Amino acid sequence: MRLKKFIISSLSAIMIATSLSGCGMISKEKEKEEPVSDLVNVTLLTDAEGGAGEALISSARAGLEEAESGLGIDGRFIKCSSKDDIKSNIEVLVKGGKTALIIGAGPRFESIISVYAQKYPNQDFALIDATVDGDMPKNLTTITFDDERSGFIAGFIAGKMTAKNKVGYISGTSGSSENAYRQGFEKGLKKANDKNPEIISRNVNIYESYEDAKNAFVDVEYYGADILFAPTEDDSKAAIDSINSNYSKIIAVNKDQYHYSKDKVVASITKSYSKAVYDLCAMVYDGGDSFKGGKNTQYGVDEKAIALAPSTENTVPPDVLSSLSKALKEEYSGSN
Repeated sequence: MRLKKFIISSLSAIMIATSLSGCGMISKEKEKEEPVSDLVNVTLLTDAEGGAGEALISSARAGLEEAESGLGIDGRFIKCSSKDDIKSNIEVLVKGGKTALIIGAGPRFESIISVYAQKYPNQDFALIDATVDGDMPKNLTTITFDDERSGFIAGFIAGKMTAKNKVGYISGTSGSSENAYRQGFEKGLKKANDKNPEIISRNVNIYESYEDAKNAFVDVEYYGADILFAPTEDDSKAAIDSINSNYSKIIAVNKDQYHYSKDKVVASITKSYSKAVYDLCAMVYDGGDSFKGGKNTQYGVDEKAIALAPSTENTVPPDVLSSLSKALKEEYSGSN
């Protein structure tokens, strides 16, 4: 199908620029007077630095850039530092009428985009790493990740490597993602260790107070946990920065953190947003005929969306990795 034409007027560009208090448009700069374009426009919203993990932001942007070069779409990338920033940008983008798809990358966008999808039924929206409960609007599609399997991997490694039979679980996420991580962690821990290790849990809000988050990790360590799983939105960095490496080790998320702190990180479970962003762009490339509105799609190992970082071989014994592989096949046989 011939691509729809989108005209980005100077008025729209000015509206968008002036609305971004705390946000930055990081993609290619727009001219004051822009010509008629045959390119499909997709806007990617992510957290600003200091919010969600830098690895996931970089991964999302890489997917958008790949879609720009591979599909020929016109991509816009906006970082938002607060809920008000997210709301104001969506309002401007929708009222401008030139964006075929608005993507919110990360759990923080779940509650806001689900509301705006209902408010503006003629605008297509997407969520990455989040979904909505109940009936999903037909103009919203979501992509989630196999966080349960990530949690299982972490729980299994923690169960095999704890010397004190006490492990830490500190989450910064909420909703379905948090439930999946926790469920998988408990399954993996039980599969690996029949001594019923104690789980010392805390929940932190990286967005509101990084220092409080660091204190929570210190607290968990104080109460005896020697292996900590930290599925927090800052790529587990608050945990890594806080713990005493002579006492505890971290299982990190989102990116390979081994090189960030070789003495503290025992394993890293990586997650990639790039394929999700690219696939969403492809849905609207042909005029929206492939848009999977009202549906959630889960990405996992087969999509190379989650993985155990190769550096883990430096810190986790071969017999643990071998038994982990066997346990995963037993637990998730037939799934991706």
